[in-house]
Amino acid sequence: MPQANVMMNVRRVNPTTSIIDIHGDVSAFAENVLMEAYAEANTPTTRTIILNFAGLEYMNSSGIGCWLRC
Repeated sequence: MPQANVMMNVRRVNPTTSIIDIHGDVSAFAENVLMEAYAEANTPTTRTIILNFAGLEYMNSSGIGCWLRC
């Protein structure tokens, strides 16, 4: 199985807000990386998760589906 060509970094802005920085390609192969980043960003006090697509190079419909499953 091909590996994901994506890197995600989670930053806490304040106790209620996290930012997920996305670098690379988001497709079905990125699902595990995406789920891990979302789990890290989504703490009991989190009210807002911001997705930073500035480093995104490519996303297909499978990648969009991964985000919707979060």
